[in-house]
Amino acid sequence: MQLLLPYADPTKYLQELTTKYGFSSRDTWSSKSIILPEHMGTGFVQVFIKNDIHFFRGIWDFNEPTQFYSPDPVGQRGLIDFRISNEDQLLHSAALEGAKKFGWEITRVDGIRFFIPEAYFIGNITELSRRFQSCAHHPQVKQLIKQLFEISARDFSNTMLLDAKLTEFIYYLIRHLSQKEIEPADGDGLTQRRLDSIREAHTRIMSNMDTEISVLQLSRWVGLNECDLKRDFKKVYGLPIRQYIIQQKIQMANLLVAENHVDLAEAARSLGYTNIRYFEMLFKRYYGKI
Repeated sequence: MQLLLPYADPTKYLQELTTKYGFSSRDTWSSKSIILPEHMGTGFVQVFIKNDIHFFRGIWDFNEPTQFYSPDPVGQRGLIDFRISNEDQLLHSAALEGAKKFGWEITRVDGIRFFIPEAYFIGNITELSRRFQSCAHHPQVKQLIKQLFEISARDFSNTMLLDAKLTEFIYYLIRHLSQKEIEPADGDGLTQRRLDSIREAHTRIMSNMDTEISVLQLSRWVGLNECDLKRDFKKVYGLPIRQYIIQQKIQMANLLVAENHVDLAEAARSLGYTNIRYFEMLFKRYYGKI
């Protein structure tokens, strides 16, 4: 079976599901829930519309293999799409990962979709695409995704909580994706190819903040020898690789403590530290207090 639906316009999306495919509709506080007809399967899509931002929370199981397609081109109406599946809890975006059309296998889904205007972000689509993987693997983003799926969407009494958590996630997504990368100083003599390799090393670091990465691993990933990588990374980002990683982990721990209300030990563990006292010493040295 195929579902051909408008995707960027939530009102038309809802209309098509009810009029063309026979889904039933019910209001659930700040959202509208669209429920699969029994002959097609079980489940629902909960749609939240917030002026020019909208997001879906869907859980369904179709009776037969089902494909979703949309005639809407990626990026229509200046919107950037984001999607998350509970299966892998990874953030994806057709617009920022180079897709031109929307189309997926959707027979069995437990996931979330967002549409956010590009104008809400700092940077153009090319810059946002370059930052995307670092943002998608940011510890705070990953933790918020985990929290989203801990809310039982099948219980519509949780709609208020789900709405608040989805809105919080969008806020931090915009914030992290809008953070500009550190650019190298003018006249540093790096070729574009070398600069791309250094940026890839940076992305690898930011994507693996919950694990311990060696300079040797980084050098193999980006295809540079260790000496060149260490020298040029410092030239671009201002610190030796080891110091840069420690600094980023300390700053992320502080963010987790301040904004996600976890204790420092839990933050340290989420960033790959097993020696909590050592991390507390580093944290105190950086911020002057714990």
